[in-house]
Amino acid sequence: MLGIVSRKPAPVETLMAFRQLADTGRNYRDFGCPQPNPKAGHPDGWGIACLGADGEFYARSAAKATADPKYEEAVKRLVRVCSPPLSLLVHLRYASKRDTIQEQYAHPFRREVDGRVTFFAHNGEIEGFGLQDGKIDTQLIYDRFLDSLGTEARPLPEFKQAVAKAKAAIDAEFPRKVESYTFLMLDGGRLIAHRDARTCVPYYTLHETSTGDMRVVCSEVLPTLPGRWRMLRNGEFFEVPG
Repeated sequence: MLGIVSRKPAPVETLMAFRQLADTGRNYRDFGCPQPNPKAGHPDGWGIACLGADGEFYARSAAKATADPKYEEAVKRLVRVCSPPLSLLVHLRYASKRDTIQEQYAHPFRREVDGRVTFFAHNGEIEGFGLQDGKIDTQLIYDRFLDSLGTEARPLPEFKQAVAKAKAAIDAEFPRKVESYTFLMLDGGRLIAHRDARTCVPYYTLHETSTGDMRVVCSEVLPTLPGRWRMLRNGEFFEVPG
């Protein structure tokens, strides 16, 4: 997952460097955790969402980002249509269930709440959830969070409380099944990051840095970006205003 808030146009070099994680991205087994499917990287689809000064941009695919020419085409369109200042969210997917490798299940997901556009990407799963009522677990988590948050953008302390309430209800419904609630969310332009790893804690990470006119949050440190990276503490919320 990659989140960016920038006063300049979308950083093409960073988006293309992030794309390589479809091949090289670290996974459970890299941290000594069980990984039933030994596939490498994050090959099961991608998505790009942007909220800019002149509107939004949204593109997804079920193909592997490094093998999909549509990814590069989407980045080129993004630069043209999403004017700064902008908030950007990109995701490369590792799917545990083959039948969910479809464009409609590629992150980030989009919801509009009383005219406020939100996008949501998540790393983790509810063990054994699969597909229920045509949705994957991330969509259920997203819906529950938005139900708890309500129709207005909340300041971060209230946002935390609403998410905690939603998580408690999900935990009660799926006891000891949630591997991680780690997510990035665009909420009306601001970027909110949250790290909450329940299993394989070293894998479910988020790192943040800043480079001049850009603030960045990413699941892995991107060597193409200068700056001093900091790993979010487990349980931490991190907000970058839009």
